[in-house]
Amino acid sequence: MAEAIRQIHVQTTSQQASTPVRKYLPKVFELEGLGKTSAASMQAHLDLYQGYVVQTNAVLDSMAGLEKMGGELVDDPARPAENLARRLSFELNGITLHELFFEQYLRGSAPASSGSFERAACFNFGSFDKWQASVRAVAKTRGAGWVVTVFDEQRSYLHNVWVASHDLHVPVGHRPVFVLDLWEHAYLLDYGVKGREEYVDAILCEVCRECLDARIDKATG
Repeated sequence: MAEAIRQIHVQTTSQQASTPVRKYLPKVFELEGLGKTSAASMQAHLDLYQGYVVQTNAVLDSMAGLEKMGGELVDDPARPAENLARRLSFELNGITLHELFFEQYLRGSAPASSGSFERAACFNFGSFDKWQASVRAVAKTRGAGWVVTVFDEQRSYLHNVWVASHDLHVPVGHRPVFVLDLWEHAYLLDYGVKGREEYVDAILCEVCRECLDARIDKATG
């Protein structure tokens, strides 16, 4: 009888603590051309972003299904929960980085420029132009990934970092202020195999300063 009561208690507790259903929805971005980036290329980019939303939801569904089955055995060599957690980091960052990237090129979506990003760039890099030069230097990193300008809210520091893939080398506790997609699909169709530097120049020229200001203003309160 005691064992039966214990099993009922465990089952009830498990049901009460079940993971809530979480779903991500893609945002709608109406983007104008960026440099030589064609409408077809931009649409393909937006479609890939929506793919990350689909994959994130699929991973969350798998995690919920795994929990309903009682999780996994500690000695399970496949470790499905571990694999799903790693996959979620990749897919979820794929959503967030692309949304940050697209938002930087929406015209009229941010308040008037406060100049806060340029002031932060001058404080940390010496000038806005030197910040851009640093972005260009980091953008030469081999492989697919992102250049991300992150803001350390504790110290008011800006850093340009390389985020490999979507989820590797992400600095903890730093707010992304500027992101630059350097996966091949972002530039290959319109700029060619050797057009990466030209693409970076176009992106830096087209970025909405008001958006970067708004991110700094939000981070500093």
